Amino acid sequence: MSVSRNKTDKRNKKMSKANNTNNNPDYQNNHDSTSQNRLVIVTGDKGGVGKSTFSRGLLQLYLNKNLPCIAYDADKRNPQLNRYFKTSYEGRVRFLDIFTRGGTDLLLTDLESNPFPIVLLDLPAQSGEFMENFFKEIAFFEMLADLDYRATMVSVISRVLDSVNVLEKLYKLCKNQVDYVVVKNLFHGEEKSFERYNDWSLRKKMLSEGLVEIAMPDLFYKPYDFMDRYSLAFSDVYTHPKSNIVFKGRVKSWSEDFEKRVKPAANLLALDKSPLDANEVKELEKSTIEILNDS
Repeated sequence: MSVSRNKTDKRNKKMSKANNTNNNPDYQNNHDSTSQNRLVIVTGDKGGVGKSTFSRGLLQLYLNKNLPCIAYDADKRNPQLNRYFKTSYEGRVRFLDIFTRGGTDLLLTDLESNPFPIVLLDLPAQSGEFMENFFKEIAFFEMLADLDYRATMVSVISRVLDSVNVLEKLYKLCKNQVDYVVVKNLFHGEEKSFERYNDWSLRKKMLSEGLVEIAMPDLFYKPYDFMDRYSLAFSDVYTHPKSNIVFKGRVKSWSEDFEKRVKPAANLLALDKSPLDANEVKELEKSTIEILNDS
């Protein structure tokens, strides 16, 4: 079994109708694309900025809300999405080998045969050159449009100049073919301390074109290390036998803060999609496991 295009089309029509009448002020709609599929690519190219932490938080939010999503982990050496979610959410994360020519083709063929409304791609550090070559040799964004997908490039940044340089290269590569979200990781300091980004010459231009800025809260290192030691998704902290009340409380507060902080980019992150009911969730989980077993 797979998620068929007909089912996805019906679900998207349902989403579009629901979202067009949704006056919930909690989420800001930046573009009128609620019926369009969304590919969310989390990047940054520089290691240690917090890309995988943001991807884990966003995927957990999708799952908590029963949104129709699938995630791809492209980090061969340190596949965090797969490691943290494989136990509790079997089949919701697939591996994508972007460093082998032809390996990334799997993403487009998957989206053609199983068009999930929400697709999350977590890119590893130092992947910019490989993705640039792929984008060019396969006319990636045109193919995405043919599949009725719009891409959001999520750039997680720290306070160093390299983060800004990487973002500038990304903008010059993708231009207006994608939407942009910049995430200031507060592990590296308060929002106002990101001077190199705040004073960046292209920032004002990108903001005028629809760039959305958000911040990711800093999670205290002890619960973070606990999840790392036992390879836990955020939701697993509440049920793990070796967890404690402090870990649960800190993760709960962080998760609530994370959800609040991403709301300005809700549309670009596909958080405005309609949730699945219980039966649809079971069908989705079953189909994705079967797809993985057959691949």
